[in-house]
Amino acid sequence: MEENMRNKKIFAAACAALSAAVIFAGCGKTPADVTPDNPDKPADTEVFREGYYSLREKKVENADVTGDYLFNCLYLSGGEAIWYETDLTGRSEKSGKYTATNEEVTVEIGIRSYRFDYEKGTLTFGGKINKMNVNMSYTYTENYVLPSAEGGAAFTEELFGESKEENFYNYCPTALIEGDTMHVWYCSNEKSGNVTDFIAYRQGKLNAAGKWEFSEKKLVLSPSEKNSGKWDSRHTCDPSVVKGEFSYNGEKYAYLMAYLGCKTSDNTRNEVGLAVAKTPDGEWVKVGDQPIANFYTSADYGENRWGYGQPSLIAENGKGKVILFYSMGAAKTCTIAEEWDFSDLNNPVRLHRAELKERGVVNASGSQDCINNADFAYDPVRGKLYCIKEDGPYPTDGGVNWIAGSNTILALNVGDNFDLLFSGETYQWEKVDTLTKDLTSSPRNHNACIVKSASGYLTNAYRIPVLYTAADLAESYPDWALGGQWPSLHTYRIHGAFFDIR
Repeated sequence: MEENMRNKKIFAAACAALSAAVIFAGCGKTPADVTPDNPDKPADTEVFREGYYSLREKKVENADVTGDYLFNCLYLSGGEAIWYETDLTGRSEKSGKYTATNEEVTVEIGIRSYRFDYEKGTLTFGGKINKMNVNMSYTYTENYVLPSAEGGAAFTEELFGESKEENFYNYCPTALIEGDTMHVWYCSNEKSGNVTDFIAYRQGKLNAAGKWEFSEKKLVLSPSEKNSGKWDSRHTCDPSVVKGEFSYNGEKYAYLMAYLGCKTSDNTRNEVGLAVAKTPDGEWVKVGDQPIANFYTSADYGENRWGYGQPSLIAENGKGKVILFYSMGAAKTCTIAEEWDFSDLNNPVRLHRAELKERGVVNASGSQDCINNADFAYDPVRGKLYCIKEDGPYPTDGGVNWIAGSNTILALNVGDNFDLLFSGETYQWEKVDTLTKDLTSSPRNHNACIVKSASGYLTNAYRIPVLYTAADLAESYPDWALGGQWPSLHTYRIHGAFFDIR
């Protein structure tokens, strides 16, 4: 299950190349190398240089996280230190002091000291940060210009959306990171005031201010023709997307989407289907005339049952082998895991199927819960499967009783493959953290996803970024004209949060 977990930023690569050129150009003896006060100094020793040092490499517990940064640099001059870092969660500027010799530099930020070895324009650190082993190196960069930008939305803010004076909703996202780009697919409606679910797409670009600038909304997957009787003729929503190698009707495709579709209007008899595209924004092509998880033909079928939906994908081998998770609402509520070979979508092969075990699954209060409406991501560094799932029971205050108030993040040790899920063995989940109102300031937090790599892996083994849907209460809109669910539904907007893990 090998994967290149990091797409190196073009900007970072350019800085590294520039740094290397400067270092090698400046490694020779200069008049400053030998002074009357230091006549015995070796000719190949370079005096400490003030200025900018840009990140060359950073590893946390031996996991390379260099590619997580749009930029990361230290500014050292006149005893003053500023540490600049910008990644998908934002930009930080930490100020402090430093002392330097020609062999080492000590940077003090707040109560913390970082001792770097110094040699020929390179700063090297090895030690504990937040109780984890960290190794990083920075190279002197002459004529460095600190990047700047304006505009965009911070990761933890409302990322995008229409005016709340209108009746549009944005919820149930799935998000992939490729370099400094975040692809977000989500559920929205086409016309104000009309509750018909389409799958929408926006592309976000991380700017130097640590904020995200998103493209305009594009509807990329629509319900089938209204009176066609097809399985997804009423709604298409709850997307999940991975990148791999997929063939359909003689064409090669790079992106696979699983989505919920239905032909009912009463939240029953949902099913899961597939679509493919060559680029993230489409054209998206639906696969076949039938869902891949067909509720109507299953033993779980019942006219008043919720059915199958809320899918989540992980590309197991970066090609056509995929793990498909989806919620089941039938005689019981749970999550199903299926292993598929989707390399030839005209002849898909299901390899394994199992209901996820729920030992150790808890809600925000620590009570036993089920895995439902969940998104999954794999961490090959630690061999863990992570999920974020909504918590029951739903709160009922404020006139809103149909969505969750919190989501819990769980982890399961699976090793270097997913065999445990299908083995029949007993296993136990561990609670990692919880997304609650205390963090988001929103009374309702639901339909969350993990921001993943293109294959469905964690982008950083020590941080979990998530997107979630924030919603207001109905009581906040006492004069809202349309009534029904609109007083809350029209406030559904997508925000971000992140959790540091050990």
